[in-house]
Amino acid sequence: MMKALFLDKMEEAGDAVITYRSPVSKKLKYNVCTLEFSSCDYIKEKNQKKSITVKEGCVLLFCWDTDSFRQINIGAVTSIQPLGTILRNRIP
Repeated sequence: MMKALFLDKMEEAGDAVITYRSPVSKKLKYNVCTLEFSSCDYIKEKNQKKSITVKEGCVLLFCWDTDSFRQINIGAVTSIQPLGTILRNRIP
C-alpha cells in the first residue's frame, strides 16, 4: 500500500482495524489503531513518556488493543477497515 493512500484511509476512518502481514511469521495479523494523537488526552499522556523514532517505510500509530504505540510497515498492510463500520455505528 502507498503511504498517501494509507494516510488518506486512516484520516477518513479515524479508528480502524489494520490488517497486515507479519514479517516474521508471514501470517496475517491485525491491530485496532488510530493516528489521532492530538484529540485524545489519554494518548497525549502516553506520548509524553516516550521518544519514538519512526523507521523508514513505517507509520507510528496508537493501537487500542495493545494500549501502545506501534510502527506499522505500510508495505505489509493488506486492509484498513473503519472501526465504525465493524461496530455498525457508521455508514460504510
